[in-house]
Amino acid sequence: MFKTIEKASVPVQIVNYFLDSISSNELKNNERLPAERALCEMMGVGRSTLREALRILEMMGVIEKKVDGTYVHIQEEAIIRDAVALDFAVGITNYAELVEIRNFLEVETIVLAAKNRSEDDLEKLRALCDRMHGSLNDIEQYANNSTEFHISLARATHNIILTEIFEAIRYVMYDYQKNNMRTLGEVLRSYHEHLELFGALERGDAAECEQIMRVHLDYTQNLYERESTAYGQNL
Repeated sequence: MFKTIEKASVPVQIVNYFLDSISSNELKNNERLPAERALCEMMGVGRSTLREALRILEMMGVIEKKVDGTYVHIQEEAIIRDAVALDFAVGITNYAELVEIRNFLEVETIVLAAKNRSEDDLEKLRALCDRMHGSLNDIEQYANNSTEFHISLARATHNIILTEIFEAIRYVMYDYQKNNMRTLGEVLRSYHEHLELFGALERGDAAECEQIMRVHLDYTQNLYERESTAYGQNL
């Protein structure tokens, strides 16, 4: 088990390998993974590459880090279905169509969330704003918190299917934000727009939520187009 990984798109390949191993029952629920150093040797990858893949898997809810090690963590069969959907998503190399779909969904999501959100939803979103503020100097962690904010917006709609769609593209949303924001100023603007989104949601003003979300999405898409032009390709 734990074969050598080819060098191209290494973190994604490691993620795919773990998903395949879980789906085929080679890796079982609650099974403890080998230590990072041992995994690096078995799979022929560097520690930073392995940690990136493990972080993705943890975000997906496929593994769980505990004090005494890292374990396979499958709460229910639905997680595997979600993982398969996300496995498809991380294979996308051209983000243009994904950006269009995400922008459409985000607007509809926050309008519905403004109508259906509960006090518990607001409390969770408020806590995520605090976490975003605490990670302003760490773009990767900020992108993680921002992604969770947008997924929590989907949860606040209390529409199960919409929430599952956002969960399925979790890693792509994270990767999109992480690659687009380069400076503290860009992160700060993103943060303040999230605060505005939360304020409008708290007031239950669907029209204001839609307006602020459109401005926010235009800003992030401009960042995406800048990066695409700089690299001469879609991210």
